Amino acid sequence: MSETLLELPWSILVGFSAAIGACVGSFLNVVIHRVPRGESIVTPRSRCPECGAGIPGWANLPLLSYALLRGRCRGCGGTISLRYPLVEALAALLFVALLWTEPLGPRLLIEWALGAALIAVAFIDYDHQIIPNAITLPGIPLGIGCALLFPPPVWLDVLLGALLPGAMMWGIAAFYEWRSGRVGLGMGDVKLVAMLGAFLGIQPALGILVMGSLLGLAHGVVLIAVRGGGRKTRIPFGPALAVAGLAHLFDPQIFSAFVERLIGSP
Repeated sequence: MSETLLELPWSILVGFSAAIGACVGSFLNVVIHRVPRGESIVTPRSRCPECGAGIPGWANLPLLSYALLRGRCRGCGGTISLRYPLVEALAALLFVALLWTEPLGPRLLIEWALGAALIAVAFIDYDHQIIPNAITLPGIPLGIGCALLFPPPVWLDVLLGALLPGAMMWGIAAFYEWRSGRVGLGMGDVKLVAMLGAFLGIQPALGILVMGSLLGLAHGVVLIAVRGGGRKTRIPFGPALAVAGLAHLFDPQIFSAFVERLIGSP
């Protein structure tokens, strides 16, 4: 990392991180909308979901354009979903939060990339109940490669992290399907845990699995209570795993201590 960047005042680094995060969030909106539909994330350029009119660059500035246009398309006047600036703001806040906990360097860039992927996964799975292979499958070798180039974690730890937690989930899912005749966990969840293990190592991946399971259970109880349903109601597990993964990224030590309390470790 350039010495010039490392010497910049903290306020400038925060502003730079927030701006980069907002721009990444704008790209994530494209990913969240197009990837589940099998559309290219490169072409065509961004367009209004109501009238299909292309959005010029000046009207596609993260956060600012939404405020200037008052949440409406400049062409047809249709309402633009509040989710777009929320995703941009969430990514900006995440990038600043990770800068707070991780020194400026390669590992911070890796955590930014993983955090962005988790945001996309959470929204896509919530909307469509799928976790795209386009995100998780490249993420597994990428995570292992990052460990080889920029440890920690070391390559053996991430290799085990990519294999064992995912295999455990696959075994549980296969047993449940065999016993009940219904699909419980999807393979997208298995591959997401494998990706997290590839980036973070086996112990964090197991902790994320524990916390994610509890968050998923709590989400399911609330969702069933509000919308109605029963044991057969499908609940997306990806958002819970993504939130647990982001919690680990923000502070691994507090995350580990919390998980140890949950499972009763001394």
